[in-house]
Amino acid sequence: MNDPRLLTLLTLVQVKNYTKTAQRLFITQPAVTHHIKSLETEFDIVLFTGNKGFELTKQGQILVEYARRMMNQSRELTEAISDSLSLKKTLALGITNEAIALCAKKNLLSLLFEVYNSNANLMTLSSADIFTYLKEGKLDFAIVDGSYDDDAFDGILLDTMAIVPVCYTEGKFKEIKRVTRDMIKNNPIILGAPNNGMCEGTLYHLKNSNINISQVPTFHSNSPFLLGELIKSKDGIGFMYEELCGQLKDVKRMDLMNFKASQGIYLVYSQNSFDKPTLKALVKVLKKWKERQ
Repeated sequence: MNDPRLLTLLTLVQVKNYTKTAQRLFITQPAVTHHIKSLETEFDIVLFTGNKGFELTKQGQILVEYARRMMNQSRELTEAISDSLSLKKTLALGITNEAIALCAKKNLLSLLFEVYNSNANLMTLSSADIFTYLKEGKLDFAIVDGSYDDDAFDGILLDTMAIVPVCYTEGKFKEIKRVTRDMIKNNPIILGAPNNGMCEGTLYHLKNSNINISQVPTFHSNSPFLLGELIKSKDGIGFMYEELCGQLKDVKRMDLMNFKASQGIYLVYSQNSFDKPTLKALVKVLKKWKERQ
């Protein structure tokens, strides 16, 4: 059901060469040129700026974005029909590394599989990749920490997780129960990945507490294990979800006066999802699950 012209366009944008595009698609170079010209004529646009780097015009960027969605949806359609014939669906679930703590603590994954009763492909991804994959139909839904665009996605709040300051259990802060502002400003700071929920939540609440760390050496990771190793090797002060702290043996929680931080954990799915009935059933079950927590 794919328009071969769109496949030609996407391939040309990727390889940036007419000859190599033709070779990859097993067509002639004139056919590649014809496909591109045909798209430009149909939509009355110019796809490329004319530079040698195959830079797309604004209209070209729009067409490429929608072409990718159409190709992915066509693939999803093929898989959905195949799954319906075999009476088994493959669930595609994305989870941010930091949100895994909630899944482990409250047995959430078992509940999801009860609803779907299917094969599953679970991926740990950055928030940015998760939202891109949801839009492209590569994920059925995702569990993320932090906010989402409610114009493109629907979601349900699963829980909130407290963000706490932590240190290495055998480091210079091992006898310290309450960290001070001066300690934060004079020691390495270890945070989650930039633009991910845990890091953004930490920075937001530090700013609200009038704690400026812009001049402090800062280290980031989206891996809970590596966060623990950074806190240990730098003997600095980290900020992470309290649930994660409890899962890392060499890290202990500290207190920080007037610092009350938390981040929401959401189950998110695209408003354009084709599997609305199952998602509605899942949301209903999750609401009951929340009431029992």
